Amino acid sequence: MFLGTLVLLALGTSTRARAQQPAIAAPPPPGAAASAPPLVAVPPSEAAVAPAAATSSVPPPPSSAAPPPARSDDGVGPIPTADEHPADSDHDAVIGHYGIQVRRLDPGPLPLALRPGLGCAADMSTPCTVTLGAIGARYWVTRNLAWNGYLAFGSGGGSSGAQGLDTYFGAGPIVGLTLLLGNWRHLAIGASPELAVVWFRPGGTGSGSTTLVEMRAALEAELHFGFVGIPALSIGLVAGADLQYEGTPGAHLWSVGMIGAGSVWDTLTDLFIRYYL
Repeated sequence: MFLGTLVLLALGTSTRARAQQPAIAAPPPPGAAASAPPLVAVPPSEAAVAPAAATSSVPPPPSSAAPPPARSDDGVGPIPTADEHPADSDHDAVIGHYGIQVRRLDPGPLPLALRPGLGCAADMSTPCTVTLGAIGARYWVTRNLAWNGYLAFGSGGGSSGAQGLDTYFGAGPIVGLTLLLGNWRHLAIGASPELAVVWFRPGGTGSGSTTLVEMRAALEAELHFGFVGIPALSIGLVAGADLQYEGTPGAHLWSVGMIGAGSVWDTLTDLFIRYYL
């Protein structure tokens, strides 16, 4: 009896010890661990750099364009000089400007019985040369076209020994145009057809009024002084052909001739001077 009681106590103590031990989980099957990818920890330094790199890839906004340069209302500014911003050529600098010009108009002998130089003889015995002056302006409408307008005038009189000389006066318009043929840095070549009509009225016992009509077909060379910083100033020469008609109450004459310098002195005296404003 006593032996049986000890056996029962030993069996109960063993059962309670096994119940208090923790349970050991069964290992997963071999295929389950390979199916899930391992987790990789990202270092804090790389996580902070990534947003900065994404932000730097965005291009900066385009800068605003510079405002255009100021321009006058009519589009024509002052003529540039050498110490400013020169134009492509001196001729290009004077487009849209008025060029004031002084020149000669030499029609040759007229049926006015004039003495050499100045004067109008009363007896109409000896015709001689009258030299007229002309003042006017040229305006370049475009680079290749200009309008020309001038006023020709001349006057003379006095006495020669015992012979009285009638005072005369002549005036009339000159109109024409210029077509640009060639253009270099300081030199411009153009064709300049024009028409001049001048009326002479001698006083006293003269022969009455005389009408001069002259048509010119000329080539013109205009040299600008841009090489010394004054492109608005120019000088030039004209050469070509002309047709003249001279009419008085007692005579009607016409002639075809050439115009231009025939000598060094003629070259100096036939130069025209023009200044653009």
